[in-house]
Amino acid sequence: MNPGEEFVHDGTTWLRVSCNERHNRPPVRVVNRTTGDLVRVSQDENAAFWQWAVVETLRLAGLRAEELTELSHLSVRQYQRPNGEVVALLVISPSKSDRERVIPMSAELFHVIAQVIRRHREEHGTVPVCARYDLHEKVWSEELTYLFQTVHSGSQRGMSSTTVWRIVRRACNELAATHPEFANVHFAPHDFRRLFATELVNNGLPIHIGAALLGHLDIRTTRGYVAVFDEDVISHYHQFLARRRAARPTEEYREPTRDEWEDFQEHFDKRRVELGSCGRPYGTPCAHEHACIRCPMLSINPKMLSRLNELEEDLLARRKRAVEEDWRGEIEGLDLTLTFLRSKREQARRFQRSDPVSLGMPAIPHQKPQATDR
Repeated sequence: MNPGEEFVHDGTTWLRVSCNERHNRPPVRVVNRTTGDLVRVSQDENAAFWQWAVVETLRLAGLRAEELTELSHLSVRQYQRPNGEVVALLVISPSKSDRERVIPMSAELFHVIAQVIRRHREEHGTVPVCARYDLHEKVWSEELTYLFQTVHSGSQRGMSSTTVWRIVRRACNELAATHPEFANVHFAPHDFRRLFATELVNNGLPIHIGAALLGHLDIRTTRGYVAVFDEDVISHYHQFLARRRAARPTEEYREPTRDEWEDFQEHFDKRRVELGSCGRPYGTPCAHEHACIRCPMLSINPKMLSRLNELEEDLLARRKRAVEEDWRGEIEGLDLTLTFLRSKREQARRFQRSDPVSLGMPAIPHQKPQATDR
C-alpha cells in the first residue's frame, strides 16, 4: 500500500500517509477517514512486540528485571542429553547473588527468544552489537549482542531496567482500560518471578530445585515467593516450620543431588509416547490410563500425522461395524475419540505450518589490544 492510497479494513476506511522521516524502512502511518485520527502502525506494532517479549520472558523464566536486560545472543546455549535429546538453555549472568545459573527453556520460552532473534535478523541481518548503561554501577557496559534493545537518538542501546518497569506499567494501564477491575492494581516485573516460583512448586517441583532455578541461596527466600499471606499468618507459619525443622535431619535442607537432577530429567523421558509428548506435571503418573488420543495433555509430534491418519481409518472401520451391529454405546465412544483425533491433527498441522527460526551464530565482538608500558 503506497502513501496516498485508501483501503478498507473491518468496515473502516483508512488513508496511508507519508512521513518526512528519512529511513531505510519508512514507518507506516494511516489516518482514519471517519474520525481523522492518526495511527502510527509501525510504532504501535513495535511497542506491542517488545511489551509481549518482556512480559513473556519475565513470566516464563522467572528473571529479575536486571537479568532480563543482560540477556545476549551468547546467553542461548544447547545441551545434548545422553539419550540424544537436545535441550535449549538460557544462561543467566550473575546479578544479585553473584552466581551464574542455567535455565532449561520450555517450548514457550524458546519461542519468545527465537522471535526476538528473528526480529533482529529481519531488521538488521544479525543481532546488533550495542552498549547498555548500568543504572546501579553508573557505567556503560561493553558492547554485546543484547537481545532486548531500544533506540535512543537513532542508535541501538541495550534496554535498561527502568524501561522494563515502564513497559510493565504501560501494559497494566492498557489492561485497565478494557478491564476496570484492574485499575488500582499495581504490578511490577518482580511479581512475574513470584508467579514463576508459585507455578513451579504447585506443579510438584521440589522447592530446593526451584531455588536453584531462581538463583536463591536460601530456600526460605523461595518459600516466601510461593504464596502471599497476611503477616500474622506468615509469622506463625515460620514459627511452626522452625520447630519442625529442628526435629528433622539437616540433610533435607541442601543442594539437589545428582540423582535428584537425573530423576527430574528422567520424568521428561517418561512423558514421550508414540504420538508425541505428554504434558503432565513433574512427579505425576498418567491419570488417563494412556488413552492418549482423548487426553488433553498429549502434544502431537507433526511427524506422526500419517499415524493419525491410520488411526482414523481404523476407527472409521470400527464405527461402520458398530453401526451394522447397532452397538450404540460403541458408536458414541468412537465418535468422541474421532473428535479428539481430528482436533489434535489440526493442532499439529498448525505447528507444522510454522516456519523454523534460524538462531544463527552469535558474533564475538572484536577486542582491541591493550596498550602496554615499555
